[in-house]
Amino acid sequence: MPMQKSERIYRLNCFVENKPGVLARIVGLISGRGYNIQTLNVGPTEDGTVSRMKIDVLGTEKVVNQIILQLRNCVNVIEVTRRRR
Repeated sequence: MPMQKSERIYRLNCFVENKPGVLARIVGLISGRGYNIQTLNVGPTEDGTVSRMKIDVLGTEKVVNQIILQLRNCVNVIEVTRRRR
């Protein structure tokens, strides 16, 4: 599917609790609403109880803002920031 003019790739940086099932819930939240994940990287932080997720999503600013609000409502999400790529 070609990229629409108002769509861009945004990088979402998420700090999440390092618990089983968190990755599946976050991916399900994004893909379950019909949004496509372009890339996904997950790694540890210095704090063993927290992981960092880098998620690139394609969408309009409105769509990305909606994804961020939904992620922030997840129990296991500590912080979400974004930047346009």
